[in-house]
Amino acid sequence: MKKLFFLFLFLTSFATAQENTEIKIIAQKQMETYNAHDIDAYAALFSDDIKVYDFPKKLRYEGKEKLIERYGKFFENTPELYSFIEKRIVSGNTIIDQEKVIYKKGGTPKEFVVMYVVKDQKIAEVYYIKR
Repeated sequence: MKKLFFLFLFLTSFATAQENTEIKIIAQKQMETYNAHDIDAYAALFSDDIKVYDFPKKLRYEGKEKLIERYGKFFENTPELYSFIEKRIVSGNTIIDQEKVIYKKGGTPKEFVVMYVVKDQKIAEVYYIKR
């Protein structure tokens, strides 16, 4: 019985670690495609019914088409755009990033805190946390 319990703990820990690794990969790809201004690769990381909120639950917009429309224009109009992660927390299927965004070379970075919820290997919800 004891052996079964430890086997269960091991398998559960392994599955959780693997899930966290997949979540981290999605988060990293999101940042890379954002910085590459690659709207197609960026949008591919989000679910078709993505919901984007101002924290805690004020809906900004929903749907991948809206995301493509907004970020496609944003990438085009901000060619020097670059973002980097100051801190990242991954817990279960949730990522919380403290990001700094530079809109123009030599410009002062703006800080954002953003939470991403991943479901079925796609970003399903985004929450912008105002400071």
